[in-house]
Amino acid sequence: MPELPDLEVLAENLDKLTGGKKIKKVVVLKDKPVQPLPPAEFISFVEGKIIKSVKRTGKQQLFTFDDGNTLLVHLMLHGELHYLQAAEPLPAYAVAAFYFAENKVLVFKDHTQWLKLRLNTQGESVMDPVTKKFTLQFFRKLIQDKPKNAVKEILLNQENITGIGSAYADEICYNAKIRPQACAGDLEEKDIKLLFHAVVDTLKDAVRKIKKGMAGNITGEFTEHFAVHGKKKGKCPLGHKLETVKVGGRGSEYCPICQK
Repeated sequence: MPELPDLEVLAENLDKLTGGKKIKKVVVLKDKPVQPLPPAEFISFVEGKIIKSVKRTGKQQLFTFDDGNTLLVHLMLHGELHYLQAAEPLPAYAVAAFYFAENKVLVFKDHTQWLKLRLNTQGESVMDPVTKKFTLQFFRKLIQDKPKNAVKEILLNQENITGIGSAYADEICYNAKIRPQACAGDLEEKDIKLLFHAVVDTLKDAVRKIKKGMAGNITGEFTEHFAVHGKKKGKCPLGHKLETVKVGGRGSEYCPICQK
């Protein structure tokens, strides 16, 4: 599932591809993603609009139209976006498609149909960790209010901070030199500061690397820069053997030497 850095870059690329384009035709192939609206009402609302911009909000993509109305897209676990020639056949499991005047089509695909397309719906109001509102003071209180929770559990809780999944939680913990299973109540002030800066730096650095690795893409994940996540039986960048532990039901890779 794409996390904040992936979605930030995908939104930027999507904005470049579709910004300023008029949607001349909308096709809804599956009802579930546009519910509770009937497909005909969704189509009537979107057709004819010009996409003014596409931006990430939390783990969602926000399309703003020229008339001020919006479309919130949540890819969920398996959702994908594809930008194709209008003459090309739609991919399997397409749930909706926007046809543009330039003979291009933006396809929304999800074999589970969990992908959500919501009109004029507010985005997430949870703290975004790459904005100026995410401060050390906020983070310190978050850690101190949950002393019995593992560090990774706090990072994963989307009611606390938006956009961080299992992958980047592992990477953040590695960069902070703190084990993902470490108890929040055991962290000293210096540890909290290290973890806070690791959150911000890890996510922003990932955005820069993904821009290079996924130039122009509007779907998928880029993981080549990961130091520990997903590297079972692998080694950390310093050559130490990694270990795997379950934290909050999620498999977590960490270095027992680098992380304390």
